[in-house]
Amino acid sequence: MKKSNISRLLAVGGAAAILVTAGGVGAATAAHLVTSAEIKDGTIRQTDINPNALDSFKTPGPKGATGAKGATGAAGDSYMKGAYYAVGYYDAGNTNSGAIATVGCNNTTDTAISGGVQVLGLDAGANARNTPVSSSFPGRMDWSTNTPKPNRLDGWIVQFGGGTIAPEKAKVWALCVPNLPISVDQNYTQSS
Repeated sequence: MKKSNISRLLAVGGAAAILVTAGGVGAATAAHLVTSAEIKDGTIRQTDINPNALDSFKTPGPKGATGAKGATGAAGDSYMKGAYYAVGYYDAGNTNSGAIATVGCNNTTDTAISGGVQVLGLDAGANARNTPVSSSFPGRMDWSTNTPKPNRLDGWIVQFGGGTIAPEKAKVWALCVPNLPISVDQNYTQSS
């Protein structure tokens, strides 16, 4: 935690401790609030401070952690800042079984952290067709080879099940986060 955040936290924690102590004697006894300058380093421990006060002073941490809360209580710095859904709408009605559909994030430096496909509710017969999906994963397609481009996470790819009823319309969704580098670690191979 940064020193300025620690000072604020200690000031809030120290003031809260004084007010709680003063509350037992009478509110008129608390003549002034204790400042961080009046607190000796190492004298207030985390257990002395209300957990809700600690939560309001969090700083950015590992991926997905939120930062300090502002005066309005809204989340501060976050790895999700600027996140958006990219949506590719396939509405020409010429999708076939086994077809591949994809959507790209706005920039190649953005990372799709989740995604999927929607056929439900897009046309009158979509609910009855119940089209299965055989693949759904982050990536971008190389249409010259009909294979995913290596090491690309800036979009989402879906493939409909072969030999099934094809969707008339489909939307591919990707939740994209700007400038979020995420590594891909294949930590299991069945044949190994």
